[in-house]
Amino acid sequence: MSILIGFICLLLSVFLVSVASPRKTPNLLLAAFLTLTAIELTVWLWAGNIHSAWLNMIWLALGRLQMPAFFFFFYASCYSDFRLKPHDILHLVPFGLVVAVNWPSGPHLSGLEQLVAPDSRSAWWFSQAVYFGYMAAIIALLWRFRTRFTRHYAGAPSEVLIWLTQLAAASLLARAILIVRDVFSFASDSSTALALQMFSALLALAITTWIAMNSLLKPRLFRDVDRRLISIETTAAPPQTANDALRLIEYVETERPFLDPELTLARLSDRLAMTPREVSELLNGALGVHFFDFVNSHRIAYAQRLLVEQPKQPVLQILLDCGFSSKSSFNTAFKKHVGMTPSAFRTQAKLQSKGSG
Repeated sequence: MSILIGFICLLLSVFLVSVASPRKTPNLLLAAFLTLTAIELTVWLWAGNIHSAWLNMIWLALGRLQMPAFFFFFYASCYSDFRLKPHDILHLVPFGLVVAVNWPSGPHLSGLEQLVAPDSRSAWWFSQAVYFGYMAAIIALLWRFRTRFTRHYAGAPSEVLIWLTQLAAASLLARAILIVRDVFSFASDSSTALALQMFSALLALAITTWIAMNSLLKPRLFRDVDRRLISIETTAAPPQTANDALRLIEYVETERPFLDPELTLARLSDRLAMTPREVSELLNGALGVHFFDFVNSHRIAYAQRLLVEQPKQPVLQILLDCGFSSKSSFNTAFKKHVGMTPSAFRTQAKLQSKGSG
């Protein structure tokens, strides 16, 4: 099973390295992580037959590069302008520590050997701390980027963010099973530890197969760039003036771009001859509202007008005419901005019309 998992990891690595894609950096980082995983999983094949201090040192050191590669893959997937910076060399500290301590015939660093020795309890705790430290950074990164993304786009969520979230969840599940296995192993319950070892191997096989299936069924995840992710990274000048806010409001009220169900911050900024960052800061600073709420407020105001002027028009048709793509999102937004459902608003409007008549 380890051979099969390692083979799939290496096969995926070759695909990621060779595939033509504008998102080459995240592909290379994921390929590096998968290659390191393949080495980790298949170490028992050569460790028992080749007694080499050099190979042992290389294996231990390479294992410390897995999580940095995994983290930078997530970072490069979220930010298209990702570049390694000088301070990122700090991620190589655990790798360098293992090399220094396990260098054959070299001076050992007393006091640190227990931290990297493969059979040490201290090394186990150190490994868990490193893993969960990186996973905490990955979760914070995904949460921060998801928050920014939902503020800018009223349409469907990004497939890239969904895929990254699923991958992070799969990693956490696999790690949780391995920790439980180790706990039983420390308690000398070898039968339970072996069963969990088999289950974790099956899970690893399932995850690698799932990644392979994604590469076949959703090749755009590895070949294309989500332009929406790029548009919200654009840097720009400081927040705009009150004149720009008036220009924005006038344009929205006269041209009604909110009627486009696929309206995005990038599209709106193009029509205003501004950058996405400028429009975002204008909305947040001058108007005190996020893009999503700004667009929906105009859609709801237009819907209120249609509900009154076209009393026989079905609500479903009105929500489509206003730029909404689903009844649930329309009802939620309408109740948020008006305080009642569209049907209740229409009934109230009819009663007020009869009363005034």
